[in-house]
Amino acid sequence: MTVLDSLTYSGNRQNLKLAPVGADTQLAFVEGDIVDAALAEEVMPNHDAVAHFAAESHVDRSILNAEPFVTASVLWHS
Repeated sequence: MTVLDSLTYSGNRQNLKLAPVGADTQLAFVEGDIVDAALAEEVMPNHDAVAHFAAESHVDRSILNAEPFVTASVLWHS
């Protein structure tokens, strides 16, 4: 299993050290952005499925600037 996370304002790598995933030797962490097509292609081989949890969720921040929310939640697969 690979976690690809850009660790923006709400990301916290320490959360991955918590049980049960913290002890999983098959867990790999890659810091990066899902919209980086080259990076996504690099980490996808040998994976059977993708779960996209990269949606930005702080509504107040989306009012100030909607672009990161649209990019991560809508355009990431383009």
